[in-house]
Amino acid sequence: MSAPGLLSRAQLRTSYLDEGSLPLTAESARELINPVRGMARAWRLLLSLVVLLPLSVVAVFALMIQIYHARPVVELASFWLSVPVWHTLLGGFVLLVCLLRRELRAVLLFLYVVGHELTHAVAALLCLGKVRRFRVGLDGGFIETNKANFFIALSPYFVPIWMLLWLLIFWLINEFHPSDEVQICLYTGFGFWCCFHIYWTLWVIPREQPDMIENGVLFSSLLIFLLNMGMLIAVLAFFGIITAEGYCSDFLYAARRMMHTFADVGELLRRSL
Repeated sequence: MSAPGLLSRAQLRTSYLDEGSLPLTAESARELINPVRGMARAWRLLLSLVVLLPLSVVAVFALMIQIYHARPVVELASFWLSVPVWHTLLGGFVLLVCLLRRELRAVLLFLYVVGHELTHAVAALLCLGKVRRFRVGLDGGFIETNKANFFIALSPYFVPIWMLLWLLIFWLINEFHPSDEVQICLYTGFGFWCCFHIYWTLWVIPREQPDMIENGVLFSSLLIFLLNMGMLIAVLAFFGIITAEGYCSDFLYAARRMMHTFADVGELLRRSL
């Protein structure tokens, strides 16, 4: 997202060319050299290096420990053939097939752009802002709002809006008309939209998104990674591969190991000096 009153663009390009960028206006130039914005970026960089980066390493380490301990579960055929797991994987396979067809890929790209800008708009409304313009197309999209913060700017990268809508719809259907068919549709769609979010997020992030540049690429990348990691942990816990209690325990263990490692390195450097 850009500053209040400016267009916020999520330019989805198929290359790294800057052919779709907006020209640098005098107002934009003043924003770039604004000392307040510069100080905010410096604080975000410091936060990224001191907090978000260590948290990311610890989160991955803890997840690896949990997955290692989950081997007795995932080695069972009954686990893979269960309705939730089997149909979630089936949904991911359906997405893969769709991505291999050019015409279907274009439709999926358009759906991603719509969801991306819709998430921006919902986030702006949640922050008590107003959405003045909303545009989507295969070449990208943007919204214009009077609010700007990192939550509004980065929300499409960690909020899988289509997946959440799908789960809400079929959860309501299952509440009033429970059946095996509804369960199958629920999990198949969940797998499809979950993989949809992962694929297009990974596809769009390297394409120099203004949303991320505005808030600092390192800060944005680490925050997006951590929040998506949280979603992955929730999914794995739901399927019984890991447990929330076990993950928290391993997270604290990994954090202590990292602190001890830093302390040992610091002591080694102190002695060498």
